[in-house]
Amino acid sequence: MIDRKKGPPIHTDFDLSLKDVHVVPLDNGMQLVELNTGTQDIIKVELVLRSGRIHESRIGASKAAILLLQEGSEDKDANALAYEYDYYGASVKVRSGMEFSSITLVCLTKFFHKLWPTWLQMVLKPSYKPEEIEKFKSIHSQKLKNQLSKNEVISYRLISEVIFGSKHPYGYNTQPEHITDLKRSDILDYHENEITFDNAVIVISGRYDGAIRNELIGSLSTLAKPSNQSTPKFEMVDTEGQTIYRKTDNELQASIKMGCRLFPRSHPDYTAFSFVNTILGGYFGSRLMNNIREEKGYTYGIFSMPDCLNNDGFFYISTDVGSSLVQPTIDEILKEIDILKEKPVEKEELDMVKNYLLGQSLNLIDGPFATGQLIKSLLIKNMTIESFDTHIERIRNITSDEVQAMAQKYLDINRFTNVIVGGNKV
Repeated sequence: MIDRKKGPPIHTDFDLSLKDVHVVPLDNGMQLVELNTGTQDIIKVELVLRSGRIHESRIGASKAAILLLQEGSEDKDANALAYEYDYYGASVKVRSGMEFSSITLVCLTKFFHKLWPTWLQMVLKPSYKPEEIEKFKSIHSQKLKNQLSKNEVISYRLISEVIFGSKHPYGYNTQPEHITDLKRSDILDYHENEITFDNAVIVISGRYDGAIRNELIGSLSTLAKPSNQSTPKFEMVDTEGQTIYRKTDNELQASIKMGCRLFPRSHPDYTAFSFVNTILGGYFGSRLMNNIREEKGYTYGIFSMPDCLNNDGFFYISTDVGSSLVQPTIDEILKEIDILKEKPVEKEELDMVKNYLLGQSLNLIDGPFATGQLIKSLLIKNMTIESFDTHIERIRNITSDEVQAMAQKYLDINRFTNVIVGGNKV
């Protein structure tokens, strides 16, 4: 008879190495990443541009320039583009981020030759019609106004602004009027000067033949648009140890953010500190969740995370609670941090977090599309493919003493900026 009280055995000896990944430098400086390992006749092409919010000279121009790509090219208007993609069952997505932007095409392999010229023209020669720009400004300024009514959104914007400074590329906040004040010339200028290809990455994954590969390389190699990007100024401010309260109309609840400046993603302590973060508040079984959600019932959810980018980063803890529970919640957060710094993590918890992180890492390489996303993340953060192997090895071998040392090194509550948005001033 099966003993239902015992769970199945846990295995962590699975292979997490990256296989069948080919990185080819093109003549124009672009990196081509190939993962031709799919089992279905589907291809995904993602163009990753090292241009984002940190490069914009006019606030809001980066997001507008990228998102408006789908609203028409010189050859086809928005309706014609949408019709063609729908007709062939393709999916096109655009994303504008802090340090990079991406444009993605997913389609059946047999339709790639029909869709590729249309997609490439959309990227290279957008129309940026005045009526589409006005529509964009109206929709996205209103969307931002709606978001700014939420305590959680306000608290994140506040803590990032305080830690980095209101003039820092990571710290300033876009306001609705920034969007409505955008001019077509601002968007055109961003596309011309900041969207470049000599430092871009193109990731091709799925299953495709040599003809598709040759067409891709032939088209991409001719893109002669060298980098003319502006250079962001990363000037830091010394604002550690502040507590900031912001009252809003939603006084029944409060959003709490607590954190401090950290380091870039390429920092040698990133893996070890991420392990510490997982124990503290990085997954559903974390100490903060067990204490503040499961035992105390103060919140539906609480988490912590290192938000590490190319040039800098910060760590923060986030939760929303009832206004009367702000101080008790903060007290419990500080207690859990102290315990993590003062008491070594027991083997059972250490092994559980290792198993969790290794399992998460296995998801990162589950198929060519997922692996492509991982490779993309490594390359745009100026890391090597081999660094993933180092990351995995670090997780497997981390010790309780190392975890405690990392907590003591980085979780200094005297450096924390505390932000409370909503009700009940602390």
